Amino acid sequence: MEIQVAAGWAAAVLLCSVRLAALLLATPLFDGFAVPLRVKLVLLLALAATLVSSLGLAMPAAPAGAPALFWAVLTEAALGAMLAFSIHTAFGAVALAGKLLDIQLGFGMANVYDPVTRSQSPLIGAALGSLALVLFFSADAHHLVLRGVAYSLAAVPLGALLAVPSLELVLAQFGQLFILGLGLAAPVFFCLFLLEAGLAVISRNLPQMNVFIISVPVKIMAGLAMLALAVRHMQPLFERLFASIFTFWQALL
Repeated sequence: MEIQVAAGWAAAVLLCSVRLAALLLATPLFDGFAVPLRVKLVLLLALAATLVSSLGLAMPAAPAGAPALFWAVLTEAALGAMLAFSIHTAFGAVALAGKLLDIQLGFGMANVYDPVTRSQSPLIGAALGSLALVLFFSADAHHLVLRGVAYSLAAVPLGALLAVPSLELVLAQFGQLFILGLGLAAPVFFCLFLLEAGLAVISRNLPQMNVFIISVPVKIMAGLAMLALAVRHMQPLFERLFASIFTFWQALL
């Protein structure tokens, strides 16, 4: 029995898999799981074949020649990277909040292994990154990612060139990174600011007390307690964080 595969369908699956690879493999969505690279590639090919078959995206014919195929692959990789940019900024806001909190709490000197970025990161940053990843999947945002990919395939055909995004759009996405990152860290920041102000008053009135030695454990306990209370009220910020991904996609496409 011979299995015949149309050249147009195979080319469409290849280009779709390149777009998915640039979108998913370069973001923290897959990095949080210890899955071998070969398994990830097989999943991407299966997902690309499913999208091409279900959406009827098979190309009339394969790109003529190696230069045309290379150019099509390059454009798909560029589009996937631009879509991945918004995911990076969303999780980058969480990393920024964790970094700021680690510096204020004194955990910046001790690094732990972050399964999201697969690198050494401070304690609070790794914890917030893992929390953001769990909330992303528990909120079914990964289904919205698949819908967004399907929308991008309909808006920008395979092999087509996407217009360069405006500078205002990119800067606005960067602004969301800093605004939401500071918003996540603001309650603990404000608590530590009041605590340091109180310690400064104590140091002024009791110069014989070693406030520096006392302030380290006090700041850690107060900061962790405030963070535990603030996590319960971070859901609106995380919703805005994840919504900014798809807002950027809609504006881009």
